[in-house]
Amino acid sequence: MINPQLRQKLQEKKSRVGLVGGSLKITEYDEAEKNIKAFITPEGWNINIELRKGFNPVSDKRQKAYARKKKIEDGLETLVSDVMLHELGHWELPYGSSYGCPYDIYNHDKILEAITQALPQDKKGQASYVANAFEDILVNSRAREYQGSFNGQVLFWDNEGLTAKERKQDNFTPFYEAFVKLNMHLIGDSTDKSLLKRHYSKSKKVDDAVTKVIKDLKLPENISEAENGTRILFNREQWPRMASIFARDIADLLETSPTERLSAFSKPGDGQEQGKPESGNGIEQKIGTREGKEEVAYGRYSHGEKQSSNITSYEQLDSLYRRLARDISVKVEAMTRAQSLAIAPLNFRPFDEERDDPTRIKTSKLIVGEEGITFAYPNQQLAIESRSKIQRKSFPDFKMVLLDNSGSMKEGINGNTGNTQFIPWGDNSKYHYALLGFYGIENFLQRQGISQYIGHGVSLFSSSTRYKEGNFQKLDEVRKFALNPEWGSTNLDARVLTDALKGRESFVLSISDGEIGNWASERTGFKKLAENNYFAHIQIGARNDFTQDLESWSLPVFYVQSGQDLSKLMVNVAKDTYKRFTRL
Repeated sequence: MINPQLRQKLQEKKSRVGLVGGSLKITEYDEAEKNIKAFITPEGWNINIELRKGFNPVSDKRQKAYARKKKIEDGLETLVSDVMLHELGHWELPYGSSYGCPYDIYNHDKILEAITQALPQDKKGQASYVANAFEDILVNSRAREYQGSFNGQVLFWDNEGLTAKERKQDNFTPFYEAFVKLNMHLIGDSTDKSLLKRHYSKSKKVDDAVTKVIKDLKLPENISEAENGTRILFNREQWPRMASIFARDIADLLETSPTERLSAFSKPGDGQEQGKPESGNGIEQKIGTREGKEEVAYGRYSHGEKQSSNITSYEQLDSLYRRLARDISVKVEAMTRAQSLAIAPLNFRPFDEERDDPTRIKTSKLIVGEEGITFAYPNQQLAIESRSKIQRKSFPDFKMVLLDNSGSMKEGINGNTGNTQFIPWGDNSKYHYALLGFYGIENFLQRQGISQYIGHGVSLFSSSTRYKEGNFQKLDEVRKFALNPEWGSTNLDARVLTDALKGRESFVLSISDGEIGNWASERTGFKKLAENNYFAHIQIGARNDFTQDLESWSLPVFYVQSGQDLSKLMVNVAKDTYKRFTRL
């Protein structure tokens, strides 16, 4: 049974560092996989700690001697408290201070990339473990400085060493030994080092690697007492460089895969490979999620950087456009029907047998009228307005954005293509704003509650006309297609479009910035498909033969002179098209 006092003390410490929200859950298990596990869910700052029943981190002679020297009254409390502090330190310690490593997913991705690039080819598979080791070193230094002591973390490392001995492993694995020694250089005293040395080998290779890291990174001994404290470690712009040096200097120690845990973090269901240690932190676990990829992509883009090597190019571009599209203002229509519900009559009048419903007579109430005494009849009702949601299933498909992907669409409307570091075609190109509008329309249809009822598809026209059919359950198929432009000439194949639009009426939006080279031959076929669907065209630039024909056929044509106008107009045209189906 967990001591209530322990729970209360942890709750108080959690509040002191600024995490007043979120829950704290501590559980004990008879057959727990590890003596201690801990993880944080950053969405709600919920802290979960799991303990093996009966676990005592101060049990043998050396641990007891350590506890006496450190004046530790409760070993479990000290360990659990510092484990929690360590996990918080990956985000911020204290909350709101900006002191945390990696602090966010963007910075973790940068660190991981630098380490992956620095490691030799046969060691790259261990990049995540090395990245977490680097981040832990900074976190532990900060925790020691913030609290003044960090004895619980020392007990954790000692416990990992004892667990290794249970596996018939005499010492820490080489990399882990170097990791612990680096921590001891930065935050340990003689008592800490004395407890942990029983897990050390006498490897010169390990000691040489530790010495090299200390020299190359200029790591001071007992950093909390250094002139600038841990501030020298928390220049985020320097983290990729520092991580690269750390990985390069320590790579040779990875010949033997570490089996020890770097920290107590362990998220249920992580699916670690058998024989490999559980590592990571809450930030790393989030990097593979939709939200995590979006944070990495937006972080890279907003800093003017190239794409991450840890995530596919499509995932990053898709994540970025999803993020940017949400900034396009979208107002959805309430798909409801108003009804008046009568509650009770406010007053009565004499019953009129020629015009009144006899079933509504108030038989218990008599009233005097012009023709004498008669029954009372409700004259005015007290009513409330009730709105009920109506779900339509007869919306036109968002079957196509007929999108020009010729070479000229790579140009900026004002001649400036923009930054091409992250977005290959530039973030001021016509194609960029067209894609932004495309994602904006998808966002509108999803928020409006229409997407589940309609088909989806996109067509690209350049040297050839290509079409991709999809739906809102398989958006990747359509989006990958849209994110793969051709950059050829400007031609149109009406037959491809006609085949794509077979079936019920669809919303068709075309975007182009110039003349269609083969318009004369495709004119008749295009007129037919445009008139048979909910069609609109947006022209980037001046009138031409194509737009003049559309106007002569009384089809809507809009002209834009800026990228922002293009994106917003695309969403507004879609909104106006579907408005007639959402208003009841």
